[in-house]
Amino acid sequence: MVISTLARPVEVEAFMQSLEKQTYKDFEVILVDQSKSHIYDDLVSRYSTKWPLKHLHPDISGLRYARNFGASVAVGDLIAFPDDDCIYEPDTLERVNTYFCKTGDKGFLTGAVLNLDGAPTTMGRWLTSSQKLNQHNIWTGLIEFNFFMPRTMFEKIGRFDENLGIGAPFGAAEGPDLALRLMAAGSQGYHDRALLVRHTDKPATLNGERAYDYGTGMGYVLRKNHAALKTVATFFIRPFGGVCLSLLRRQSEKTAYYFKVLQGRLAGYFCRAASEAAQRNTGRIFS
Repeated sequence: MVISTLARPVEVEAFMQSLEKQTYKDFEVILVDQSKSHIYDDLVSRYSTKWPLKHLHPDISGLRYARNFGASVAVGDLIAFPDDDCIYEPDTLERVNTYFCKTGDKGFLTGAVLNLDGAPTTMGRWLTSSQKLNQHNIWTGLIEFNFFMPRTMFEKIGRFDENLGIGAPFGAAEGPDLALRLMAAGSQGYHDRALLVRHTDKPATLNGERAYDYGTGMGYVLRKNHAALKTVATFFIRPFGGVCLSLLRRQSEKTAYYFKVLQGRLAGYFCRAASEAAQRNTGRIFS
């Protein structure tokens, strides 16, 4: 488990406490600390006696670099990238281990999201049943902090695309991009509705800047990975419909929000960087 963190010792402590409750105990934690301070020293000292714990201080800051940096020193068969403010259920790692034992450490696994109170999250639309993943339902069936894969496959496909994520040129969709590249390399993904991770609900505010930034990431990844017309149309029509419906209801704030989503997706999809990435990425998606 590679955890990138910046000045969140309380949240990281809560995650560590959830690891203490795991019914499966064979794991290592790699804490990629970008805080430029000693706020984690006590936590690391206490928990490094319980399981292997590496405390790293990268020279380059940013989530997009930290995960790949942490992964470079991992030694486990499987790898995951939990957020520093998420919490595993007691059987999370047991379910992961059982799945990969059955499949022979092939494919990749993801699951569902709850808020910290154990209720369904408000962070977007998500699959409501367990099922195989493909290039269309990956967008509603996968989230980065509940995503487990063989480390060898992660390395084989080139790790995370550092053009994606918070602070990167394209502000989101690094998880779906990674999953799509895994599928193109022959991996089968599976969404286990009973594989649960808790996470703080993001505020339900209509942030136009964030909507545009996230939209560029989705657009870029759709183009880069040669998404089918059905998938592209779905994720362009939805925000367009949101604009039209909000206009009819005279909801100016929502109209502006959906317009920014659509604008971002279009900008990401039709930009030169996406076109060049698509030309380099000729892998076939297994649906």
